[in-house]
Order: sequence, then C-alpha cells, then structure tokens
Amino acid sequence: MENRARRTLGVLVATAALALAAAATPAAATPTSTVDMVTPVSDTGGTINPAVLAERIDETMVRATRPAARRGADGTDRGPAAEVEGKTEPGEIGISSIIGTDNRYQTTPADWWPASSTVQITRTSGGVTRGHCTGWMIGADTLITAGHCVYPRNGTAWYPRNEFTVWPGRDGGSTPYGSCSVASLHSVAGWVNSFINGYDYGAMKLNCTVGNSTGTFGFMWTSASQNGTSTYNRGYSGDKSFGTQWASSDQIRVTQSTELFYHHDTVGGNSGGPVYTYSVTDCGPCAVAVHAHGLHGSGAPNNNHNSGPRITESAFNNFIYWRDL
Repeated sequence: MENRARRTLGVLVATAALALAAAATPAAATPTSTVDMVTPVSDTGGTINPAVLAERIDETMVRATRPAARRGADGTDRGPAAEVEGKTEPGEIGISSIIGTDNRYQTTPADWWPASSTVQITRTSGGVTRGHCTGWMIGADTLITAGHCVYPRNGTAWYPRNEFTVWPGRDGGSTPYGSCSVASLHSVAGWVNSFINGYDYGAMKLNCTVGNSTGTFGFMWTSASQNGTSTYNRGYSGDKSFGTQWASSDQIRVTQSTELFYHHDTVGGNSGGPVYTYSVTDCGPCAVAVHAHGLHGSGAPNNNHNSGPRITESAFNNFIYWRDL
C-alpha cells in the first residue's frame, strides 16, 4: 500500500508543480473551511488541494526506518543501533512548562535510535546563533517540526530559510551526522493564515539526505481517542546545556479533534519535537502528535497540560506529500 502511495504521489507532485508554477503566495488565501485549513503551503508558493491528497493516500501508518549502525562523533561506525527508551544516561522557541516533578532524562550519546532521528534546529540572526526548535526525520531529506518554528505566530512572513541549520542526533559539541542547510519551509494555511493551535505543524526540506543515515520516525493517524496511550517526547531543551537532547515519558491525557494533551515536561527549544508511542505493531517509534504548546493558552481542561497538533488524516497526508516532494 505504501509503495503504491509513493508511486501515485510522484505523478501527483509533478503535475501539481506544473499547474501551480504561477500560483500566488500562500498567505494570499484566507481559509474558510476545514479543507482550507489543512491546505499545505510553503515559502516557495506551491500548494495542492488536500482533497486530491486524500484520494491518493489510503494509509493510516508509515513505519519507522531503523539506521544500520550508530555513528561516532568523528563519523565512524560505533556498532549496531539500539533503543534507549526509559534509561537515564549520564534563544529557544516555546513556553517553559514543567508539570510537577521534572522527569526528563538525557540521551547521551545521542546517536542511538530514535535519538539519531531527532534534530536540533538552530537559527542564526544578527550574527548570533541560537537554539530554536526541535525536529524529527520522516524521510531522507524531510523533517517535521512545529508550524511556529517555520512561520512565527502572528507573523507576516516565513523565517528566512538561510538562517536555519539542522543538527541530527546532536549531543552538545558532538555532531555525529554533521549539519544540513534548509531548501524549503512548509506548513498549512490554518497556521500561516490563522495561527490556530491545532494546525501548528510544519516541515523542512533539507539540502542533504541525512535521514538515510539517521533512520526515521514512523507516524500514524486514527480518529479514535488516544487517551491512555503511553508516549515519549524528546527534543533540545533550552534550559539544559546547549545542543543536548532530553526525553520524557507520559501518556495522552486529553484527546481533542486536532490536539492531544499530556504531561511531558517541555521548555523553549522543545517545540516541534515528536510525541510518539511504541504501542502500534510494526510502526516502531511512531509519532501521534507534534509538540508545540506549553501550559498557557493550551485550551485543555484546567489549563494544566502541554499539547501539540494531533496527527489527523489530513496532517498524515501532508507529511507524505512533503516527504515525497
């Protein structure tokens, strides 16, 4: 099924590119319906009708891909890749939201999978390089992050893509997979035009194929309640040593139509990180949401949860579309 979706999308993307060569910039349209809200947009001006994507993609899950080996700081092979979930190893975007006891644990070295598939996104502005957000690889040259990491809330333009650098599996000064620049930025009209929390997700296309080395996250959608699903979150917390990766475990506590709520501890810099589970057969580390929001303004009951856009069917379709561009 997945191979069929890839083949049809190859034709779809090529056709869309020709049809939209003279399209207006994405901010020109004002969304008026759910379909408009999920329309993918980019800093290059291209878009596609989400109804067309829905006709071409009939999957509910994309499996994670595991790297063949761990990579040392000097680029050397460090042996078979392995998982470290549940183990404690010895200028950011977002709201600091530690709920109760801080249960984050550091992943070091961060070349273990899926830490290797988790990236620090830095932005250099005014000659200053700062931690910005977290992202996670879904393809050779594609990562997912929060919408506000590519297009600022209440902004009027995309962040300049040439200000970004992506560092997969970074662990402080150790960068086993090097770094990549960004080729294009992507989000949806519900974020870029209306800044609605449930649509606060986006993607970056990279000028490299590092995902072939790091491995990738899986991702899935379901219309059922996610309450009680055991989840992990990981990312580059801005209150920790620069470039170090931290993770936490919790569960989905509140399910809404376009958002999921949890008690994962997050701070600025964690925005864009994966909220994922291992409870789905054969999906591997399988994302169900994109972390994006702290306690304030989340809209959850009693305002005591962190949250992120849920991977709905339309978000799932957009992820595949961006991956295959």
